[in-house]
This record gives sequence, C-alpha cells and structure tokens, in this order.
Amino acid sequence: MLSVYAAGFALGISLIVAIGPQNALLLKLGIKRDHVWVVIAICAISDIILILGGTAGVGYLVETFPTALVALKYLGAAYLAYFTFLCFRDAFRDKVETLSPSNTEPNKTQQIDAFDGGAPTGPGSSSVDTRKRTTRLRRQMQKSTWLKPALAALAICWLNPAAYVDVLVMIGGLANQYGTDGRWIFAAGAITASMVWFPTIGLSAAKFSHVLSRPAVWRGINFGIGCIMIGLTIKLLLS
Repeated sequence: MLSVYAAGFALGISLIVAIGPQNALLLKLGIKRDHVWVVIAICAISDIILILGGTAGVGYLVETFPTALVALKYLGAAYLAYFTFLCFRDAFRDKVETLSPSNTEPNKTQQIDAFDGGAPTGPGSSSVDTRKRTTRLRRQMQKSTWLKPALAALAICWLNPAAYVDVLVMIGGLANQYGTDGRWIFAAGAITASMVWFPTIGLSAAKFSHVLSRPAVWRGINFGIGCIMIGLTIKLLLS
C-alpha cells in the first residue's frame, strides 16, 4: 500500500508545484507576511475537499455537466485577469508599498489612537470610554486585515476550472483505479502533498521576505508572476 500512497503523493506534487494562481498568491502574501497562515489553510482545505470529492466520485458530475465548467471558466479568467493587473500595477508603480508588517502595524495603531483623540486627558470615565472605543476599533481593524487575503484565496481556489479538472477528474479518476480501499490511500498521498507544499512555499516566502521585499526584487517578482498569469488566463480561455 505504500506504493499507492507514494503514487498519490507524486501526482499531487506534480499538479501543484508549477507556479499557478494559488502559489502566486502565497508568494505575494508570504513576502508581505499578510496573514499567510490564513491563505495556507484555505488553499490546503480547498485541495482536501476537492481530492476527497474526486475520490468519492464527484468528478463524474463535472464531466456530466460541462456547462458549469464553461461558466466557471469565464469567471476564473476574469479573476485571473484582475490578479494579473494587480501584479503589473505593483511592478511598475513609482513607490513600492511597504511590505514589512513591523513597519505597518504601528502606523495602524497610531491612526486609531489619533481617531480617538490621542491620549485621554479628561476625567476617569472619559478615559474608560476612550479605551473601549480604541479596543473596538482595533478589533475591527484586525478583522478587516485578514478578510481580504481570505477572500482572495477563496476566489483563487474555487474560481479556477483547472482545479476541478486536475483534482476532481484526474486525481479522482486515478484514485478509483486502485479499488475501494486503495483509492483512499492514494487520496491520502495527494492530500499529504498539498499539506506539505502550501506551508513550504508560504512560509519560505515569509522567511526570506527581507530579501524578496527589496524594491527591485519585489518588482521583478510581480512582473514574473504577472507574465505567468497572462499565460494561464489565455490557456484557460482557449481550453
């Protein structure tokens, strides 16, 4: 059974290692250290759902109703085009955005404190009210910061028809060739590949962010990802 597990792992790695929308998003957010664990979790869980669905035979539904894939294709192409625009925008903008969270978080706090009127100087009740407003605004800021990367990850994972074809149909089809019991071992190997790859690329980008976030390097990364996204968008529309 180990050979079946290894086969699933090898296929899973071969499908996700190539730079695609998920990996590109993980690189960008990893370099920015922008809630990368949220994106890693969404990408991994999405892959697990698709792999389990394909192994259970859901891929048959995708082949049976190709119209759904056609609609998804154009939605996915539109989002990839928008993602491409963001990459080229960051590559050619005059002022490169600050990528280090250590530089951006204090500014957010200062903005919140300034909104509340700075340090309290009135009676004790006024000080308590000010602290409550500050705490409430900080919580709202924290919620808003992870929501945007999370929504981007959900769109990348679920508006990509290639994911349905590769994972639901290909992995599911190959998994079911190993019989009732063997297919789940094959699926476990493919799931392990996703669980290993997504944290590796996301955390590696975060670890080396001090080098990768340099203006010249960051522009080059954005330009390279943008070119790849153009190719993926065209490939998607022509498929």
